[in-house]
Amino acid sequence: MNNKYCLVCTPRSGSFYVLKHLSKTMNLDNGKEWFGRMKKVHYDGLKTSPLTIDYTVHEDLITNFERSKRLIHLKNNKNFIIKCMPLQLSHTVEDKDLSYAKKLDIAYRILSNFDLFWLHNKNKISQFCFRVVAEETSRKGYSGTNREFSDYNKKKRGIPEPNSFTATKESFDRFMHIEEFTKDLKKMFSSKNDIIYEDYIEDNDIKIINNPEYKNIFTNYEEIEKWMG
Repeated sequence: MNNKYCLVCTPRSGSFYVLKHLSKTMNLDNGKEWFGRMKKVHYDGLKTSPLTIDYTVHEDLITNFERSKRLIHLKNNKNFIIKCMPLQLSHTVEDKDLSYAKKLDIAYRILSNFDLFWLHNKNKISQFCFRVVAEETSRKGYSGTNREFSDYNKKKRGIPEPNSFTATKESFDRFMHIEEFTKDLKKMFSSKNDIIYEDYIEDNDIKIINNPEYKNIFTNYEEIEKWMG
């Protein structure tokens, strides 16, 4: 068997921990976030490195050629696991303005090359708040390259001050668009290997950095609860 796996996830769903554990327990190379524009692919095994770009703005997109090159490289490798947030697959220079249906088709065709795990985080409010914090969309206007509030290194992870963040309805709508796109894509696949983040972490006794109490950090936490329904 070639053992080509992909963990399908949405932003800040806990994929860092799950991907790392799956890679270790299944004895697979960890290709991390292979199709994201925040990663430089070195085409040396599954080696990638982070890029210092402002991920809160719509720039520095990869091209369709680069996307194809990354996919071909994976097809020529085996025994690995990557993770992918499906909208990344059409977030290219040429395809970013395609219709919803065409973007689904692109994601389906690319992910059909892998055996898939579908990651689901039950605590959507915490996931959304973590995403807002990670993107630095606060009233203090942090730079998008400043990630001390979302770093997975315990020594570097900081906790925002009370009432220091305010979520916008626009950021919530973007979050839900990503969630709905991933759900719609999942319906297109017959095989659905689901992983519930909270259960997986508990069942495998994985040590994590717990998210802070966002109720104290967001000025409009009750409004966020209403948006979530």
